[in-house]
Amino acid sequence: MAAARSVVELLLQKLADPLIRQAFFSHGVGDKFDWLEAEFSRMRPFLKYADEVEQDGDERVKKWAGEVRDAASNAEDVVEQDGDERVKRWAGEVIDVAYDAEDVIDTFVLKIATLRRRGFVGCIRRYAFFFNKLIGSHDVGSEMERIKTDIRSISERMSTCGIQNIGQGAGTSSASLSLEQRIRTFPLTPDPDFVGFEDDLERLVVQLTEGGLRRSVVSIVGRAGIGKTTLAKEVYNDARVKNHFEYCAWISLSRQYGLRHPLEKIVEQLMEEKVTEMKVAAGFYMKKISEYLKEKRYLIVLDYVCTEQTWDDLNGAFPDMKNGSRVMLTTRNRDVALYADEESHFHQLQFLNNENSLKLLCKKAFPGRDGYCPQHLEELGRKIVEECDGLPLLIVITGRYLSRKEQTEWKKSREIITGFRWSLAGRFVDEEIEISDILCFSYKYLPYYLKSCILYLGNFPMDHELRTKELIRLWAAEGLVEERREETMEEVGEEYLKELVERGIIKVTGTSSSGGIKSCRIHPLLSYFSILEAEECKFSEVYPRFMRIPPASRARRLALNHAFLSFSAPLIRSLLVDASSDIFLSRSEEKLLYRGLKLLRVLHLHGFEIKNLPIEVGELIHLRYLRCTKTLLKSLPSSIANLPNLQTLHVTSPYDINIPSAILEMQQLRHLQVAGLVKVNYLGWMGNWGLIQGHPRLEQISNLQTLSQVKPGEWIQGCLGKLTNLRKLGIALDTVADANVLYESIVKMDHLSSLSVVTLAHVNRTLGLLVPPLSHLLKLSKLHLEGKLDKLPESTEFPTNLTKLTLAYSCLNQDPMATLEKLRNLRILRLLGYSYVGEEMVCSAEGFPQLESLHLQGLFQLVEWRVDVGAMPSLLHLQISTCHNLKKLPEGLRHLNTLKTLGLQYMLNDFQQRLQKYRGEDWHKVQHIPSIDIK
Repeated sequence: MAAARSVVELLLQKLADPLIRQAFFSHGVGDKFDWLEAEFSRMRPFLKYADEVEQDGDERVKKWAGEVRDAASNAEDVVEQDGDERVKRWAGEVIDVAYDAEDVIDTFVLKIATLRRRGFVGCIRRYAFFFNKLIGSHDVGSEMERIKTDIRSISERMSTCGIQNIGQGAGTSSASLSLEQRIRTFPLTPDPDFVGFEDDLERLVVQLTEGGLRRSVVSIVGRAGIGKTTLAKEVYNDARVKNHFEYCAWISLSRQYGLRHPLEKIVEQLMEEKVTEMKVAAGFYMKKISEYLKEKRYLIVLDYVCTEQTWDDLNGAFPDMKNGSRVMLTTRNRDVALYADEESHFHQLQFLNNENSLKLLCKKAFPGRDGYCPQHLEELGRKIVEECDGLPLLIVITGRYLSRKEQTEWKKSREIITGFRWSLAGRFVDEEIEISDILCFSYKYLPYYLKSCILYLGNFPMDHELRTKELIRLWAAEGLVEERREETMEEVGEEYLKELVERGIIKVTGTSSSGGIKSCRIHPLLSYFSILEAEECKFSEVYPRFMRIPPASRARRLALNHAFLSFSAPLIRSLLVDASSDIFLSRSEEKLLYRGLKLLRVLHLHGFEIKNLPIEVGELIHLRYLRCTKTLLKSLPSSIANLPNLQTLHVTSPYDINIPSAILEMQQLRHLQVAGLVKVNYLGWMGNWGLIQGHPRLEQISNLQTLSQVKPGEWIQGCLGKLTNLRKLGIALDTVADANVLYESIVKMDHLSSLSVVTLAHVNRTLGLLVPPLSHLLKLSKLHLEGKLDKLPESTEFPTNLTKLTLAYSCLNQDPMATLEKLRNLRILRLLGYSYVGEEMVCSAEGFPQLESLHLQGLFQLVEWRVDVGAMPSLLHLQISTCHNLKKLPEGLRHLNTLKTLGLQYMLNDFQQRLQKYRGEDWHKVQHIPSIDIK
């Protein structure tokens, strides 16, 4: 029911668009347009009420049924808690007719735009009758008459079922209002749900760090939802494990991905190389990994190995050098564990006992209270966990459900959960069915707008780590984010995401320096569930490698995990393609994309050797999101500026990319990112840039929020200062004049939260940065300065809310720490290649009160570093790389009791010898640090 409601709401948004209304009324079909809007608006109350009824349980259904029994004697039969088949069929028909109406509208708008481009606009008034005949009464009119007939038929069945007047007066509960208030302050730190596995953790640590020298395989075996991944992550992150192995990598496998993808991830994690090669076979990475791991003691974790063939495919990458290396895998199949290593005992996970079940339940029901259960709820809590049979996944979902309920509602909640468990009676033989039902239970109690967002996650590979900014931009492009007057779509989307985190459906895997959600993922089985649910309601379809798309597909969104594009689906709105291996896109396939799929709103292509975007891309006038990653592009066609609805344009390439200046004239464009990275040496990466050509003709740019990786040109004069809504700016400077324009413009950007400035002349140091005071930019939290600094700004001139600062090639002669340690909110500091060229550096007492991460890299002249007692009291992570003259670590490190990780890379042998365990001269300074990684 939620899917039908979502589809109708999206259609009503389109019908309310004043430009679309004007187009229909000016071409003689306005009466049909009004009728269509009225009919779908009439369906809205029932869809809303039925969705709420589905969540609130049988009591509300019976109460409603009693109220309408005189008017509709069969109402109680029609709307039951889990939905009647007739209602489901009715909802399916609503989806179909709403899609049909949307197709007519979008095709009509496309025809008008096409005629305008061909020069028919000036003839509209002169040949009004002909034009209306051509577009209005003949094509659109007949199609809308057909839709009217379908709607009347649906409405008649709606009346005969007694569901015509449902939903009058339905309101918002006080519980939902209090939930909205809680979401704004909900902690976003990762929550591992680690309860009851302490003994398992100790046994697995011993298995990994002790025993024989042969490369053995340690397997964690258990049913779905029992906590295999949770336990494996705790083991993987344990300090004893991190300190024992020289190299570690964690890979989440998926049925949707081929062999190459996990191998790429291993390369990126072990060698810290971003994979950029084109046309490289999986065998190349197998050999590369195997060669790299020789003579190294390593730990590789393979999460979710489902078949023996999967193990065979990957096994060759992990050499056995008889040095105590290990591979740890999670699997549901004990036969896979035995097959991977007959000599090693696999670890079978058991269900939680009642005490740990109650502790986990209360940990989720009362966040921040570490499993405490109020005394008056303890007995009821025990009865609730009895229904969960010790399965952690169900306990977590139940706890999250209870966290949104008042304590007085726990008894009613227990009855709902008990009824749900009875529905599973006798079905525990098939764990896939049971887990699917558990996830269905979690999904069922979401509001409709969040259900659509969850269904959208099925388009991504299982257990895929999602960058939340891109996810929210996709939701916005799809129309899944409801606009609010005082908030941007991105801000509303972030609230949706926080609510899903609060409900325990999405897990936070990474946070930003400002405390926001940087990356997330959902449970692999929830991903599988969302795929099935999306297919059933025609929301989207996912096609794994080599699976052909049926010609009769009615899905509005297609996700392809392969490069096969020879299909016919002219009415789809979203196409997300991951080629998995880099291939060349032929001209015929380009034509298919850009001429055969003209109603597209979202196009995401990854892994294609696209050298040019054809001019036909300008015909996709409905396109809102265009992302082409891992391409060979050197330019974008001028026709791309013909896309009036484009919100996001994101292109990556190993080359600088020429961009037409008309792009900056696109009023709906919100995010323009051009990025590519090429590894130059051990110091880091070299960025590639967007070269904006010419000078745009514009009066005002109101929506652009992201302008990243661009070079200045003619456009910067008179243009940059108008980008007052920017949230993120990344720009390269080549001349003093460009720098002056930048500094004059920055002061007007009150919404700026991220600023990156690079001088392209930093190698020969011919252009210096003179950074203006930024303290008035209250929202600026991230600052990246790359290039020679004439002087470091005073601490009072930095943004007051700065949380992340990166300096590179600054060539500062005076110790920057004396100034930077006064930045009270700084959490991340990165001093990279040649940022400081002095010999001594001091971190004084009470300096850097909030600093959590410090990275020193390429400070070649640094000889001595002093850390006073009381400095950096919050430091968690310290990394030092290629500081070749640094003789030793500071004595003050031994007072930093908060330190969790120390990483040392490319340091000289004498420096490393001082850190030898128990024997090194500096060992006493770092022995308290749980994880030390030396490369």
